[in-house]
Amino acid sequence: MLALLARGQDDQDALAARLSPEDRAARGELHHWSPKDHVAHNNFWRQDANGRLGAYLEGGPPPDTDDDLAWNDRVFVEQRETPWERLVGETERIRAETAALIQQLRADDLSQKDRYPWQGGGSLGTLILVNWYDHPAEHWAEVYLSRGEIDRALELRRAVATTVRELFAHEPRMYSYMVYKLGGYYARSGRSEEAVEAIREALAVNPSLSEQVRKDTGLDPLRALPEFQALYER
Repeated sequence: MLALLARGQDDQDALAARLSPEDRAARGELHHWSPKDHVAHNNFWRQDANGRLGAYLEGGPPPDTDDDLAWNDRVFVEQRETPWERLVGETERIRAETAALIQQLRADDLSQKDRYPWQGGGSLGTLILVNWYDHPAEHWAEVYLSRGEIDRALELRRAVATTVRELFAHEPRMYSYMVYKLGGYYARSGRSEEAVEAIREALAVNPSLSEQVRKDTGLDPLRALPEFQALYER
């Protein structure tokens, strides 16, 4: 879990290193975020994860953030004028808080999925993975794509899939979702061969994804390819 925090921080720092002062100060629009809006968004959900870790430890109620789209808009409005430096300082504070909470948890706590109804069948380990590493990486990849840095976006998503395969080898379905997402990024980027291979690997690990493959509009650039059709028609 601490490795996920470190890798999540490294990914954010790597993006920051590529941004000019003007990029960091840029103001976004409600549905067209600037880089610092993405940082503010991820800070909120990382802090939300901390609230849930605390609720698990104390036996109290978790934060009420089920309406995530409404919260995303609210966070954008509230944090729109917050300077970059303050936002990245907040990331550091949240990371330290998360690490301290993780140290209070046992391995069983991190893997248990049904201690409280609000967990919804998910584990604390998955919560940390998503809120600290996978979901932020999706946002950083979107920033790279918006800047035309396609190879860097794909490299980041490949690294996420590799990390999950290494750290969650006991949960292959989790890896299948990561490599499936990677296939979607390949498809969006015109890398059809790599996209088909990634989807093929995801289905080999988790055949239940076949219905999602049929319906996912993000994979439409692949629909005309016989090798892609064979994946879900089979």
